[in-house]
Amino acid sequence: MLIERPASLRFRLLATVGILLLLGVAVAGVALDALFDQLSMRGRRAVLDAQVIALISSAELRPDGSLTANGFREARLGTPGSGLYAEIRDANGTVSWRSPSSIGVFFGLRARPAVGERQYEFVPLANGGPALALTLGVSWETAPGAPRRFAVSALESLQPYVAERARVRAALAAGALLLAGMLFGGLALALRLGLRPVARIEREIAEIEAGGRELLGGGFPRELAGVATNLNALLGTERQRLERYRTTLGNLAHSLKTPLSALSSLLQGAAPARGDLQAQVARMQDIVEHQLRRAVSGGAATTLASTPVEPVIRELVAALAKVYRERSPAIEVVVAEGVAYPIDRGDLLELAGNLLDNACKFGRRRMRITATAIEHPEWRRPGLEVVVEDDGPGVPVPDRARVLERGTRADERTPGQGIGLAVVHEIVAALGGSMDLAASALGGARMIVRLPGR
Repeated sequence: MLIERPASLRFRLLATVGILLLLGVAVAGVALDALFDQLSMRGRRAVLDAQVIALISSAELRPDGSLTANGFREARLGTPGSGLYAEIRDANGTVSWRSPSSIGVFFGLRARPAVGERQYEFVPLANGGPALALTLGVSWETAPGAPRRFAVSALESLQPYVAERARVRAALAAGALLLAGMLFGGLALALRLGLRPVARIEREIAEIEAGGRELLGGGFPRELAGVATNLNALLGTERQRLERYRTTLGNLAHSLKTPLSALSSLLQGAAPARGDLQAQVARMQDIVEHQLRRAVSGGAATTLASTPVEPVIRELVAALAKVYRERSPAIEVVVAEGVAYPIDRGDLLELAGNLLDNACKFGRRRMRITATAIEHPEWRRPGLEVVVEDDGPGVPVPDRARVLERGTRADERTPGQGIGLAVVHEIVAALGGSMDLAASALGGARMIVRLPGR
């Protein structure tokens, strides 16, 4: 089965714009041709009008009552076959006078204008060529009798105009094709230069797949900078996740060596104590849970979808209220309306859950969690600041950096493994944020997490 490859973006753009370009050039050519016809016909009508007026000014009435033209100024009227002809007819349509240029040329004029009226018409000449004629109705005053009506006509062969129009159309077609070719070539060059960043991204992605590079380079145009940044973030996150899984598996294998050896020794004995076996199994379970938690939340997934913050925090507060039901902690939630951040919901649950759980463990009665959006000129999206406070004993200044280490607890009397804040720190670091500990106005610790916008 053959799979058709989709057309390239460059081909689609060239085809679409090329068709529009050809249509535009064709419309422009038709418009210019129509303009040429209009201007040419207007000029020829003006020439015929001038000829008719000149004939009337040179016309004389014969004794028999017919009208003739003498001493006409246009030399072509006296040259046979010159292409310019004139004729005078009386009211009955009888030819009273014809120009010498009309010898051997037949043309039947149909116009019968009223006095003072001009009528234009196209007539065929005897040689088959077209001609444009103008006929003007006049009234000629005679001394002894009533005025007599005549029709003075002038007509010009359109064969020179047809030949000129053919030359103009050929020139227009050649010019249009040349212009279209130039524009199309310029468009192809512009697309080649404009799509170079896209080809560069494709090439660099292929190099990443081949192991030749780790991330996309910089210097992309503004339209592609966001794509490159998000791809780099995705590649970096996936690379970190893969490295984390490898590290976790190595740590898990290494950590299980000791309890497995202990179990092996116990089983080789005569009657291993049940409590000893349970202790080793419990230790192994703790190690597995520890490593799985690290594998799941050690890095934050890159996502373009924003997760609403308030529903997650409300869910955590409801769950912690059940866990610490005997103490009945008062947890105040302060979240601005519409605050959201592009983070995996599980990561947000882990981050806020560890902070709140830590506050509930060490706080006495009051806890407060605040979530607000933060802005920065270099961020395309708002960042997120999460602040958790409690009214417990707080964290001494010398211990504030140490408590972020895995397995370290400021208060050894409180149950726990000492990994909650370390997990939060790992999530924040994976997102490129920061985490600070300070004193709270409630009297205890103040945990501040700032996540940058993307």
